[in-house]
Amino acid sequence: MNKSTTLITLLSAWLGAHAYAEPAEIVFQNSQTTGSYDGWFSLLIWALVCLVCVVVSIRVIIRQKSALDKTINELKGLEDGLQEAQSIAQMGSWSRDFEHGTTFWSKEARTVLGLGDDQEEFKHYETLLHPDDIEGMMEAVATAYHQGGGYIHEHRIISPYDKKERWIRLAGKVFLGEEESPVRETGTVQDVSLRRAAELALRQSEEKLRSILEAAPYPIMIFDISSAPSLLYANQSTYYLFELDQEAVDLSDIDLHSLWVEDDGHAQFTDSFSEGGVTNFEVLMKTQKGKVFWGMLSSTAMDFQGKPALFVSVLDITDRKLIQEELERLATTDTLTGLLNRRSIFETANKEIRRAIRYQYPFTIIMLDIDHFKRVNDTYGHATGDKVIQLFAEVCLTCLREEDALGRVGGEEFVAVLVSSTLEGGRIVAERMREAWEATEVEVPGGMDRFTVSIGVSELGAKNESFDMVLERADKALYVSKSEGRNCVTIDVGEEPQTN
Repeated sequence: MNKSTTLITLLSAWLGAHAYAEPAEIVFQNSQTTGSYDGWFSLLIWALVCLVCVVVSIRVIIRQKSALDKTINELKGLEDGLQEAQSIAQMGSWSRDFEHGTTFWSKEARTVLGLGDDQEEFKHYETLLHPDDIEGMMEAVATAYHQGGGYIHEHRIISPYDKKERWIRLAGKVFLGEEESPVRETGTVQDVSLRRAAELALRQSEEKLRSILEAAPYPIMIFDISSAPSLLYANQSTYYLFELDQEAVDLSDIDLHSLWVEDDGHAQFTDSFSEGGVTNFEVLMKTQKGKVFWGMLSSTAMDFQGKPALFVSVLDITDRKLIQEELERLATTDTLTGLLNRRSIFETANKEIRRAIRYQYPFTIIMLDIDHFKRVNDTYGHATGDKVIQLFAEVCLTCLREEDALGRVGGEEFVAVLVSSTLEGGRIVAERMREAWEATEVEVPGGMDRFTVSIGVSELGAKNESFDMVLERADKALYVSKSEGRNCVTIDVGEEPQTN
């Protein structure tokens, strides 16, 4: 409670006790009132109270007017801000009263539509519509007029001011009365000509891009990477390479996993989305009919149809890959037997011996030499000699595990690398090879013949040993087998090799 209110309350209480007790005697008694000090004093107090009330009322009115002026100024500021925002957005508002048949267009709306200031001059928005867009506009608002609610439609108008075509985004809401008929409609109009022009330019640019891509002699795909990757575009070469039916296939329905032979290929390619693309990424792919081929992919990030996308080109390098693999095979294998050649078997052995040392695995090698092979060539000819070597390689392979390796290191000399095998395991394998080869009949000119083989076996002994050291000991064991009469296996166990 403020001071003014407190004063009024006190004065009112005092007057209630004195001035209002006997008002007739105080104010209207001629002789007594004029001579009564208390009466005059009460009247003075009453006047002061009235004066205070007037002053307080004036102050209240002034405060309310100040608050009202402030509110008006704030509303004016909001209105100015709204008008400025509408002007920047090229947007205006409008309303229609169906009961009175009146329509109001804001200043901004009339500017958007290219109208004058006279509200009566323009009543029917439909008269502005481009002839080709009237039907679409009527369909858009029909539901709202019958059921109430909002609608949004973009269309062209012909401005009556400059006769130029404009794209307008009309948004409205229809309010129905008690009889379910329209009574009021309100909404906004916005000039979207610039946006439409930009979209048209982008569409023309994309159409030009499509024509270029269609002429490309290799497959090109564009992936949407804004959310879950999906295929937005594929040129004719893509349909041909992946054996797709252009008439029946919807690109968005293609399972991207189906393009890859292995999941790792798909995962690696998907990872490239976040990295902005890949270059010369070689991977096994497959067509929709299951045909497998080698593809080399290059990709880069781009925008397509207003979305972040990945531009991907695919080159079928199957023929090149086959040639490359054949060259690698020729460089690493023995042409006569198909086994690893000398360089490759030694590289394999060095790799495995390093692994054996690191993980403390056993490691054993076997050296084999076909007995009296020069006599084979001299007796039956080199063609038969080649046949003997090929058959010997096949027999030895049947005695090895999948993880073991066999290579031809010379004319009739071979080396087998036994992974994680002890010396005793090597002896057993070597004996198996010797027995299998001795039992094998070889067709030779004039009939059948049998041959034998001498074998030396050695094991990795110390951690600091190299493959050459292990090989040298196996070679010495092989020499012992030769000197002991051939067709036997000698194990290197140190200074005294043991011959079986």
